[in-house]
Amino acid sequence: MDRLPDLDPITADCLRSAGWHRGRRVDVSVAIRSLESQGYVAGRTIVSFLESLWGLRLDPANEEGPNFINGEPFIVDPVGVGRRHRDEADEIYSAIGGSWFPIGWWLSYSHVFMDQSGALVAFADGLIWRIGDNLLDGLRFMVQADRPLMCIHAPEGRKPWPAATDFSAD
Repeated sequence: MDRLPDLDPITADCLRSAGWHRGRRVDVSVAIRSLESQGYVAGRTIVSFLESLWGLRLDPANEEGPNFINGEPFIVDPVGVGRRHRDEADEIYSAIGGSWFPIGWWLSYSHVFMDQSGALVAFADGLIWRIGDNLLDGLRFMVQADRPLMCIHAPEGRKPWPAATDFSAD
């Protein structure tokens, strides 16, 4: 996560305000081993992300998304999510495939997971939301709410939220 030039200025400012700086490295080895012992797989992209952002709280720069209120911060806390919510990673895998690693908390106390490529999703009460196809896109979205929130999976019998009709491009 030393690629600050790749970040847009708003997201970069939020990261700096949260305590991030170029070269920030947190030793995450003990936590990674603990989570791997529960069946999670942490590839290089995930480890690099966590070494750089572990423990940070990114407050939103914009709370008014096109179809949702972005009122909660993104908190990087993989152990807090991972120890209690392994079943959610399994549900995400069953719904959309991939190998998902816990990253932290976000909107409506949803649990954020990253796959080996850096794509991010959030899980809340059976719903799966697309956050970003890569970590930079996902960070920007959680900070800026710059596009509609998309529910990519809802369990049988449950309506997706937000519904596709909750956004119009007027």
